[in-house]
Amino acid sequence: CIRNHLLIVTMLTPGPSHSTTAATTALSAAAQNSVSSLPTWMMKTPLGLGLSSPPTPKAKSCIAMASAMAMHFFGYEFARGSNMALFTSSSLGFGAGSGSYYPLAMTMVSPVSMMLLLGYGRQLDVKGPRKALRNTTLLCISALALSGAAAAAMQYNASWASTRLLRSWTASQLVVWASFVFQNSYAHLLYAQHWSFIGSVFTPAQAGKYCSYVAGLSSVSSMIAGASVSKLVTMLGLPGLLGMAALSLTCTLLLSDWAYSLSEKHGFDPSIELQKRSKEKKQQQQESKKDKESISSPSSSSTSVDKNNSQSKITLLQQIQHGISLFRQVPTLGALFFEALSFQSLSTILNTCLVTQLKDVVPNDAHRAAWTGNFYACVNGLSTVFQFFLLPIITARVEPKMLWRWMPILPLVCGVARCLPTSVFPESFAMTSPSSALYLIAISFLTAKTMDYSLRNILAELAYVPLSFEARFKGKEIIAVFANRFGKSGMALILSGLHFSTGGIGLSGMTLFVTLGWLTSALSLSKLIPTKEEAERLVEERNKSDDNEDNISAEEKKEQ
Repeated sequence: CIRNHLLIVTMLTPGPSHSTTAATTALSAAAQNSVSSLPTWMMKTPLGLGLSSPPTPKAKSCIAMASAMAMHFFGYEFARGSNMALFTSSSLGFGAGSGSYYPLAMTMVSPVSMMLLLGYGRQLDVKGPRKALRNTTLLCISALALSGAAAAAMQYNASWASTRLLRSWTASQLVVWASFVFQNSYAHLLYAQHWSFIGSVFTPAQAGKYCSYVAGLSSVSSMIAGASVSKLVTMLGLPGLLGMAALSLTCTLLLSDWAYSLSEKHGFDPSIELQKRSKEKKQQQQESKKDKESISSPSSSSTSVDKNNSQSKITLLQQIQHGISLFRQVPTLGALFFEALSFQSLSTILNTCLVTQLKDVVPNDAHRAAWTGNFYACVNGLSTVFQFFLLPIITARVEPKMLWRWMPILPLVCGVARCLPTSVFPESFAMTSPSSALYLIAISFLTAKTMDYSLRNILAELAYVPLSFEARFKGKEIIAVFANRFGKSGMALILSGLHFSTGGIGLSGMTLFVTLGWLTSALSLSKLIPTKEEAERLVEERNKSDDNEDNISAEEKKEQ
């Protein structure tokens, strides 16, 4: 562990180019040495792609990336439980006022997610998907470690925590606020990149067969982490949980980098499409330069080269324009964007109700963190059952477009139940008590999150498989980071402005209205989802075109 952390510090420290190259080489070597061979039992699971021993490099890379994503969610459970308890803490966080500050914090998630998205886009364009994933993971490790260290310092010294930095905010509240906002921003940034790699290696048939197992592995790791929060929080404290999240992401870094090294070594690197397009752009730029040089004088040609070099730098406006044009070219991305927007709005309403109600029923910080951990352990446990036992059978027999249409029905039923008056329920339910109201909200949120983890994410990944490289890596990241977080932030801003009461009919009616909006967006998306046969044909055509271009480039090299 010490060697890995020294390696991370070395890569984060600015220096000459040879030091960066050495750090990169060291990271690749550490990844290969740490996971040079995968366990035999893992290769016999469905994630081994049904291949006999020895497994193929593609099978190894998919298992490595699936394990990386599982370790990411394993650490995320610690970060989520810790930040939620710190945010509502009476000593370090916002205490009784957390219900009003929570929507404001969620509003800030969208701008932070947008900054992370833009940074990822530049990394992807300049350095490719492997280094983009590596650098964004290092950023998240550093942020979690710093948050844990700062929170521990505030707990150790009460005078630091109570120092007034703003008019009404203490230093501890600023630290907790920043940690909470970042924790709600980074999860989609990383796991969307993991899924992009897996979706590029899988064919549509393999994706329909094995994606549920990949997601199930993450659910198992999340369930284990969520169930262990109640025990670890007594030993490590809330800041220690953030340190555990940083350690888990270190494992994610090594596993994901090894998966990419296998793809580069054996010729199925997802960035091959990106490299081909960049070569085409360079050829077009060279041809345009030759045309300009033939017309202009030598002095003016040198200035034109400088202009082209300056224009080669990708600006913020160019990134936004490129994203808009990409969504216009691929209508499926736009439909996925609005579906994610509506679902995350629903999730934010339910989450806000749960947070405020939980603060009233469970006032103790450690007990509240344990309750949150057990809740998400139940969510991941139910998701695991669906992903390992039900979804493989369902996805094999039912078209994805039909599942998109059926998915919102159960959350819609829960939304209707929350709008009913308490007199409709039997007296044994005691719906007027705070604990019963908490469990009613928890059941509604449990249903939505279980549907999200077990089915919705799988269907979204199946929709990306037949799309192009830019749609799989850039379009997916825009939806995963911006649409998901903008849905949360936008709804949080609305809730903050309207000041709805968690127990009144306002939030219940709004929940039902947003659920109907999600149903509408899911129906619109289902019309654009291809059938299984159409998806297979699209991927085969894409692979054939790539193979033809490879053969042409190989012949050109031989001639040279």
